[in-house]
Amino acid sequence: MSRVPATGIPAGVLIVAAVGAAFVVLPLAAMVLRVDWHRFIPLVTSESSLSALLLSLRTSVAATVLCVVFGVPMAVVLARARFRGQQLLRALVLLPLVLPPVVGGIALLYTFGRRGLLGGVLDVLGVEIAFSTTAVVLAQTFVALPFLVLSLEGALRTVGTRYEVVAATLGARPTTALRRVTLPLVLPAVISGAVLSFARALGEFGATLTFAGSLQGTTRTLPLEIYLQRETDPDTAVALSLVLVVVAVVIVAVAHRVGGFAPTRGAAPTDRPSAEAPGRADDGPRADDAPAGTAPPAAPARRLEVTLRVDERDVDLRLVVEPGETVAVLGPNGAGKSTLLGAVAGLVRPDAGRIALDGTVLSEAGRDRGDASSWLAPHLRGVSLLAQEPLLFPHLTVLENVAFGPRSAGRPADEARRTARRRLDEVGVLDLAGRHPGELSGGQAQRVAVARALASEPGVLLLDEPLAALDVVVTPALRRTLRRVLADRTVMIVTHDALDAYTLADRVVLVEGGRVVDEGTPTEVFDRPRTRFAARLAGVNLVTGVVDRGAVRVDADTRLGVGTGPGADLLMTEGGAVSFAVPPALVTVSFDRPDDPSRECVRGELLDLEPRGDVVRVRGALLSADLGPRRAAELDDHVGRPVWFSFDRAAAEVYPAERR
Repeated sequence: MSRVPATGIPAGVLIVAAVGAAFVVLPLAAMVLRVDWHRFIPLVTSESSLSALLLSLRTSVAATVLCVVFGVPMAVVLARARFRGQQLLRALVLLPLVLPPVVGGIALLYTFGRRGLLGGVLDVLGVEIAFSTTAVVLAQTFVALPFLVLSLEGALRTVGTRYEVVAATLGARPTTALRRVTLPLVLPAVISGAVLSFARALGEFGATLTFAGSLQGTTRTLPLEIYLQRETDPDTAVALSLVLVVVAVVIVAVAHRVGGFAPTRGAAPTDRPSAEAPGRADDGPRADDAPAGTAPPAAPARRLEVTLRVDERDVDLRLVVEPGETVAVLGPNGAGKSTLLGAVAGLVRPDAGRIALDGTVLSEAGRDRGDASSWLAPHLRGVSLLAQEPLLFPHLTVLENVAFGPRSAGRPADEARRTARRRLDEVGVLDLAGRHPGELSGGQAQRVAVARALASEPGVLLLDEPLAALDVVVTPALRRTLRRVLADRTVMIVTHDALDAYTLADRVVLVEGGRVVDEGTPTEVFDRPRTRFAARLAGVNLVTGVVDRGAVRVDADTRLGVGTGPGADLLMTEGGAVSFAVPPALVTVSFDRPDDPSRECVRGELLDLEPRGDVVRVRGALLSADLGPRRAAELDDHVGRPVWFSFDRAAAEVYPAERR
């Protein structure tokens, strides 16, 4: 059955495409028709033809090797580094793509010729390059190098630096990350660029003729042989041209196949819950993979001290995480949470402040700002970062992913593998050890990421919303796993979920506007919220005001008599700042003011209706209410108009506005 495209191709496009294809194909067909097939084999196997073909293949292979040796580092620098003059350097590197080859040959001649910039020095040393086979290789390299650099730089930019960041926080040095992570991820682009470079080197003519000349057996490549035979023996020129076309077609086909290579093993994790993707046993246990009789001790929990200022992001934070403590950091988007984790992990360089782990300074800035000795690179910190995306290395198996940290620390392969198996067993996915990340569900991938972070034995574990990308089926199970494996570790977790804070954290820190606005145990922060953000997470209405004759004056027009609920004795202190919280489920909405004297009533504009599962959140300027769908539907026409919000006075818990 043929596949029907989602959108049709206009007839005009098809016609123009056909004309373009004919423009390319017809000349090749005409050349094929011109070949003297009776003499084809003798023509292409003559001594001069074979000599030129073999020389072209040898020099093209050598030029391709040079392109890889020089082009890969150049592409990495252009894609990853930032420095003044970078755009100019990129333009110069890619310049041979647009230069006439003969110009390149002249440039090479005046560089390596006997009277060239370097040629004179080389001549004194007895080295002659111009008009030699070496000159052919250099000419081919000069015109072919940009193909590899351009192909690989684009691939590096597409892949990004996320996997390299993960590798660094697992303890991998930059060279290790490049060798084991970056280059394997872009290997198809390296191969594709090398093949294209080989193709360009094979067809090189102008620069070779200008710089190397045409000496049979020494510098006369196949394109030069074709050029010379065109004047003396056209039949031989056509036959050799066909050979070159066939070789070029094969090379281009291989480049296209390799360049489009996308292994399914490296695909993104699926969204299905773990229950739908049972583990698959790998190749079975081996003696050297069996868990050791006594597991090596985990890294001891360490004390983290953070004083941090990042001017560009308006972040100024101070907090301490005690050894073995899990601290949940919560705050609205843009509050500075990710900046905090990035600074601790070594991914963000602060403008001022001090970050220390058990007294060892990870970074210190301010008085000696910019001093390299006051900032440790990420791989030296003993800090692991686990993001909401697992970011498992797609080219490695699950076992290899988890063993990556121990191997980066220099531990033997067998020991690293045993550690990886133990950590996978700890999070319940040991049976997935032989799989690749593309074969895992989202929940399975996140469990593997947790095991990988633990296997590096970090002094501090940073979790950046590790449950945010998971579905409701997977999240509770992974939350229980985290609660078990994070015990007695020093952990900082960023989350938007109050349930994560209640179940995982010993202490909660609220961050807003780049500042710590509240901290305490989860019960202290959420049961008696001091900020609207905390109240929203806790699912309650928060109203703050001052005591005014036994009631709470919120503003000039609103004065609430909430003095019969818990904490009412606070209302005896005239002028004191107090807050009270009322669950939205205990608030009602009506068009007319309720007559019940036990209810406190507030008149305000109905702002919007927000469906929340079985209820609808009805929002007002001061209070919100959770109502059933039928009652909410009756209010739909009143959005933007004033209504009455009311609640029983005894339902409001009064407490101090500032934490004591």
